[in-house]
Amino acid sequence: MAVACGSLLATLHVASGQTANRCQNSSLTRIGLVIHVADKRGNPVSPASLKEIEVTEHGQKLQVVESPQSTGPKQVVLLLDSNFHQRKVIALEQQTALELLSEFEKEKGQALVMSYGAKIRSSGVLTDEWTTLKEFTSSLRVETDKHNEAILLFDAMKRAMETLGDRPGTKAVVVFAEGNDYGSFVGWKSLAQLAQHKHIACYVVLFADHTFYGTKAIRHYGWDLVELTPKTGGGFWEVGDSPRKAHKMAQQLITAFDSQSLIEVLVPNVHARHFHSVTVTCPGRQLKAQTVYYDVDSQP
Repeated sequence: MAVACGSLLATLHVASGQTANRCQNSSLTRIGLVIHVADKRGNPVSPASLKEIEVTEHGQKLQVVESPQSTGPKQVVLLLDSNFHQRKVIALEQQTALELLSEFEKEKGQALVMSYGAKIRSSGVLTDEWTTLKEFTSSLRVETDKHNEAILLFDAMKRAMETLGDRPGTKAVVVFAEGNDYGSFVGWKSLAQLAQHKHIACYVVLFADHTFYGTKAIRHYGWDLVELTPKTGGGFWEVGDSPRKAHKMAQQLITAFDSQSLIEVLVPNVHARHFHSVTVTCPGRQLKAQTVYYDVDSQP
């Protein structure tokens, strides 16, 4: 989800059990709504500049109860796909991850780097030790066993979200992926619920060797991720094996992450245990928003 010129990017996240507060009216529940505000040039601006946001569910207006405000320190987990099929693009994944880490370092936030394939490897805990994070990223190698079908993408994403946890802050999981998942214990719908529960945006970037997949086949393995990202308020890019596209994506992702802030709205407390469609608009603005929220009382 790139921040385009002259547009606002908006996303919804379900508040965690600890922060989702009941109103005096027991039929309503408060949820968090994360918005991304940019000026005409695509640069982040103060969330206070956003006025008259309207959120509707099936045509019924939902009450916005808080003005936009910063969500706190930035925290991000980077996941790099190191399965055997990525052997020709792993270097581009690493190069792009190092570029992002350098940008995150300027934000005075914290980060963690993981790789996944048949196994999941981690740099440790969330930290601002940027030299250590970059050394770990540079040390990653693609897996060599082409006969091992396991690609634990969704399990790695779940571990990343659990690491970010319920702590306050601007939180994101950034995934560099071929798009396949084989053998994970969780599915994308459970990840969508968990991400919303913990206020985590998922950004997915498809890296793949075009000589292996073909230029038109890259998204064949990424449909679950296409479904996941809008439900978590994240974004989706296709880079393939292009350094130019990877660099452009990194700039767009940083802009989107920098523009994130939080408001709260009241939603019906219906216990339906499914995703609810919503529409978010703002007069005089171009606005893209996450299309759903999940019942706040339903644990992921």
